[in-house]
Amino acid sequence: MSPRATLSALVIVLAAGCSAAPAHPAAQTSAACRQPPEAVLPRTAGTLTEADSGVFCLSVGSRLAVFLTPPSGDPASAGRWSAVVSSAPPVLTDAGAGMLTAPVGVTPGIFQGASAGEARLTSGTAAGGSWQVTVVVS
Repeated sequence: MSPRATLSALVIVLAAGCSAAPAHPAAQTSAACRQPPEAVLPRTAGTLTEADSGVFCLSVGSRLAVFLTPPSGDPASAGRWSAVVSSAPPVLTDAGAGMLTAPVGVTPGIFQGASAGEARLTSGTAAGGSWQVTVVVS
């Protein structure tokens, strides 16, 4: 086989491999995603607030900050958000707020993309408010 024919065969094999479905089910995602809003903390890929909704993209190893503020701004109100929780910690893990001190009444969260897949971040208030976004980690 000539070098040109060998190269052509290799390109066909590689192209077929790239179009195949991911081998790991967690790596499959069903939703298109967009980049999170601009980061307000160093070493994070973006920042989400209670005003954000939808599906966001995050790279494996990257961090995402979340800051949820009560609608009334009153930290003692029933509008204060509960801790933000990931539906799939193996995909999007709680990286802990560490030394982060959020303003009074603000619920912070820092999450890191741990492996390819999809996870929901959720929180709620005693007054019945709810917040949810989906994060696609790749």
